[in-house]
Amino acid sequence: MSTTSKQVARRIVAGVGLSALSISLAACSSTSNTSSDSGSGGTVHVLAEDISYTDNWKALLPEFEKETGITVKIDTVPYSDQASKVLLNFSQKSDAYDVVFTDNTYGTGYYQSKYVDDLTSLQDSGKDFSTFSDFYAPYISPMQKDGATFGLPVYGESTWLMYRKDLFEQYGIAGPPTTMDELKADAAIIQEKSGGSVAGITLRGAAGIQSVYPWAGFLRAFGGSFYNTDGKIDVNSPESINAASFWSDLLTQYGPAGVGNFDWEQNRIAFTQGKAAMTIDATANGPYNEDTSASTIAGKVGYAPIPYAIDNPPATGNTDNSLNVHALYLSSYSKNKTAAYKFMAWATSPDVQAKAVQAGEAVGVTANSVLDGPEYAQKYGAFQEAVLGQLKTGNPDYLPAGQDANTIITAVGQALSQTLAGEQSADSALNQAQKSLEEQLPQ
Repeated sequence: MSTTSKQVARRIVAGVGLSALSISLAACSSTSNTSSDSGSGGTVHVLAEDISYTDNWKALLPEFEKETGITVKIDTVPYSDQASKVLLNFSQKSDAYDVVFTDNTYGTGYYQSKYVDDLTSLQDSGKDFSTFSDFYAPYISPMQKDGATFGLPVYGESTWLMYRKDLFEQYGIAGPPTTMDELKADAAIIQEKSGGSVAGITLRGAAGIQSVYPWAGFLRAFGGSFYNTDGKIDVNSPESINAASFWSDLLTQYGPAGVGNFDWEQNRIAFTQGKAAMTIDATANGPYNEDTSASTIAGKVGYAPIPYAIDNPPATGNTDNSLNVHALYLSSYSKNKTAAYKFMAWATSPDVQAKAVQAGEAVGVTANSVLDGPEYAQKYGAFQEAVLGQLKTGNPDYLPAGQDANTIITAVGQALSQTLAGEQSADSALNQAQKSLEEQLPQ
């Protein structure tokens, strides 16, 4: 178990009481499923993220319910509200929700806290829909440990470098940068040779998770982490300071006007409208780049790994690209586990995932056959190989985890904003963030 994984379990348990106090107890009060655990009929209650993948389930549910005799009730909430509601349900040992839908950071902690079950013994009951082997290995691996499989992946993403192939060719740059020094040099070449009409690079600069998510790649590119080897918060390490200073200088010198306020959407628009030559962000951005109805750079984008500043970068472990997987988990308190698992197997089945690709935006689907299928290749072929390559090396501990995660991300995001605005040096801002975190989160 990694140090961060241990922290997840500890923080999940520690945060239950606080989360429970922040939400009405009536929201998830314990109920009793009257159906037996035979898997035939009964009602399965699901707490899900409000996202297109869930919309796809709702559209197809009548087929599942007719075939199995199982009724499925899906409650959706925004992702930002989901963790507290799930924790409240678990803290009360409630069977109000049989299945919960959340990301692997929380899911690992839930499993370690015995809030969710190992699914291995139930796999046969859902084999008519899917089995563990149907999933792309990097997507299901974060939910597997010591022979157990405790989640079924719905969708996921990594991070990568996106760059303008046409501009690189126009200005004599042989290929994408492979080091952070090359990244900065390429940004300078394009900005200078374009007469400033194209920024060298654009990134999210807004405070909080907006800047921290892509910046975490810079942190790890310089060999850093949010924690030291003892698992204690370490956001002012030399590596962290170097990463923040480099990031700030890069955007100050070669970023577009107003970049300090850019969130994901503003950054995406700046890139897809040809305002910048490079960006680092989620693999989910690929379809937006190639959307000929909205992007001025469709067909002109290259996709590559995020460069490193350190020599001999890791191929696994503390890599500088993320691996975030949102999955379905079976509550340990469910009284209808077989039926619940059948829903999980159906909802993540190749057939249902294929229909998600056909119906809308679903670049993050997790089934091997769908990822290798003609519909996926037709929609996402421009970057299909790059996406799968990034997932293979993705870092599941890329961001802080557990109940302290938001506090850490907020503090680091504020430090980055202060550095980018020139209000403080990276050294001063991160030392202040470290002091604040040590006071708020005694180790």
